[in-house]
Amino acid sequence: MEGQLNFMLEDLFQQSNEQIIILNRQGKIEFMNSKAEEILQSTHLPKCFWESTDKLSGEWERFIHSVNEKSPSTTTFVLINKYHQKIPVQVWGHFLEHKQLIFTRIQVNPSNVISFEEKSKTLMFQNLIDGMAQGVILTTLNGKILSGNAMALHLLDRKAAQIENRSYDYLFEDCQYDSEVIIQYYKKISNREMASIFVKRENGDGTPVYLNFISKVDENLGILVTTIIDQTEEMMLLKRIEHQQSLSFIGQNIASIAHEIRNPMTSIQGFIQMIKSSLNEQEYPYFKILESELKRMDDLLGDLLNISKPKKQVFQMLDLKDVVDQSIQRMQPLAMKTNAMILFEYDEQVEYRINGDYNRLMQMIINLLKNAIEAMDTNNYIVVRLLNRGKNTLQLSVQDSGKGMNAVDIENALNPFYTTKETGSGLGLLLVQSVIKEHNGTLHIESEQGAGSKFLIDFDLRNEIEYLNSSPSYSMRVARMAAISK
Repeated sequence: MEGQLNFMLEDLFQQSNEQIIILNRQGKIEFMNSKAEEILQSTHLPKCFWESTDKLSGEWERFIHSVNEKSPSTTTFVLINKYHQKIPVQVWGHFLEHKQLIFTRIQVNPSNVISFEEKSKTLMFQNLIDGMAQGVILTTLNGKILSGNAMALHLLDRKAAQIENRSYDYLFEDCQYDSEVIIQYYKKISNREMASIFVKRENGDGTPVYLNFISKVDENLGILVTTIIDQTEEMMLLKRIEHQQSLSFIGQNIASIAHEIRNPMTSIQGFIQMIKSSLNEQEYPYFKILESELKRMDDLLGDLLNISKPKKQVFQMLDLKDVVDQSIQRMQPLAMKTNAMILFEYDEQVEYRINGDYNRLMQMIINLLKNAIEAMDTNNYIVVRLLNRGKNTLQLSVQDSGKGMNAVDIENALNPFYTTKETGSGLGLLLVQSVIKEHNGTLHIESEQGAGSKFLIDFDLRNEIEYLNSSPSYSMRVARMAAISK
């Protein structure tokens, strides 16, 4: 009789338009009608439906106590559905003492949950979008994110659980964009027009990522489809082109400007030498300052000419270890002024062979060491490392323990005349970059404010291998070795 009664009650609950769940005192679901299954998007009975945190476990205990004391009672919980989404619900409960069960009626805010139909519609296309090379985000027409494919999650640096059931504008939370453009973007979406917006965000390591969001409402599916295109490479190429154009402009104008400036400077230096002999002791320090400032101007003009004028390069096979060693020796006096220690790490058993211009490479290394010394306070250290990264790449790194750079400084470090130093010209790293390109290399900067900077230079040695193979002396050595082996 009792079993028949239970069956009748279950049938009655199934016909109800309300969401009904029966639980035991531990929170395990004993019964759930179809309406509850639909709204909570679950077709199975999990062990426990309540979020397992201390806060909500305590809330559950308080609810049980309240139901025992003054049945019925009400409270609010966060449920986890089978898609691992958090759903806030209002619960009304009545304790059935003889059954030790809690009869509950729940109500979910429709705006906080994606409907079963919408989720089912998304699942139909999930396999399709997962195979696409571009990022794809599917969103309900009321602005709730349904899902995203693997590429979209990668580009946004998010996990699926972080974006699903969130508001669409969450995608732009850590992005930089034009506020006027995003207003127009949302306006076009609301008018069912194709909309696009270009944004910039940063990865965890601080590297910039440029993304283009293109959105269109699919009338057949009744959802918003957003394609995310990674345009980082295109933007970096554009920046390099702009950088080269600015260098070209400088090169075209700087030689004549430097010549015009040096003429009066030469006259001034000549008059200073004439006047110095008749100076008294009180006036002499002022002329020393004047000489020092003129020398600084001359050094600046030298940097400008080094960048702008054609270089007579003398390339030869050399050991980069020797170039670094000589550069460090030349910079030791400047390092000693601030008690800075320069450490040189390399493998003594290895020759770091490169086809390069000795003087230009030394000029590059000296500039990097000078920057490192000037970036540090007293009693700090600089580490210079040489490393063979496979047979085709030789890496040189210069690392300091100075004040470091922020993201803006890193992005602008190679721009002409950009400097954070009071007496800097903003041309040192430009010269470094110029030498690196001459030697078929690439420069990467790693830095963090308060933690120092690291300049990594990778030289591509494939051209060196071709050079060796075409060298008569090398061919002769190979032929001699072949003859000996016979």
